[in-house]
Amino acid sequence: MILQEQAKLLSYLGLLPFIFSCIFIWIIPSLAIYILVGFIAYSLLIYIFLTGSWWGFAYSSGNSLYIPILLFFAPFLIFLPSVYMEQLIKDNFNLLQNYNLIFSSLFALVCSYEIGHLFELRTIKLNSEYINLRFQLTFSVRICHLLMIAFIFM
Repeated sequence: MILQEQAKLLSYLGLLPFIFSCIFIWIIPSLAIYILVGFIAYSLLIYIFLTGSWWGFAYSSGNSLYIPILLFFAPFLIFLPSVYMEQLIKDNFNLLQNYNLIFSSLFALVCSYEIGHLFELRTIKLNSEYINLRFQLTFSVRICHLLMIAFIFM
């Protein structure tokens, strides 16, 4: 297998935990909190991996490292105000009572993936095949996050 095909295979294999988590949470809702926590942990690991690659691209091209470093902290920076938003939802709409900080975590991650994808498109010069692959993967990951958010609002 050539290197590009291996990278594509590994990329799609990395998507499987996201997809299976979304399937299992709807099939086995009694395990929802464990599935959600595992999903968030895996998502954060993948996001950290991506920020490392963005840092590497910036370093190798001689660009500033500040943006990739800021992107590394994006989930945390988005999470903080999201906690306040989550509390407003709980207090005013009586929702999310059983999922403390889960909504904030999912919201922070889906926003971080979106911001990271925009950064990647605007600043990193890559071939069209890779850009297409990254779009498919990021789109799928965002849909999985939105499905998890939908689950906690059910």
